[in-house]
Amino acid sequence: MDSASKIHYKGWEIIPQALPIDSRWAASCDIERANADGREVFEGATMQFVRDCEDDAIAAACEEAIRQIDNIIANPLVRLA
Repeated sequence: MDSASKIHYKGWEIIPQALPIDSRWAASCDIERANADGREVFEGATMQFVRDCEDDAIAAACEEAIRQIDNIIANPLVRLA
């Protein structure tokens, strides 16, 4: 997966970013959605996941972003901290 790709999930977009750190990769995700006021962006929605290869790091971060989106959908009054 390209770290510049967006993943569409339940009306949200997951935006992964990955950076090489020494011989490993660190990845995290922002999430965003369109609302009446424009785009609502949650930067740094996930913590950084460090893995041996870029794809594994991005996959771990995206899995966490999906959990964050599911939590927001389940309880819209809860905001990401």
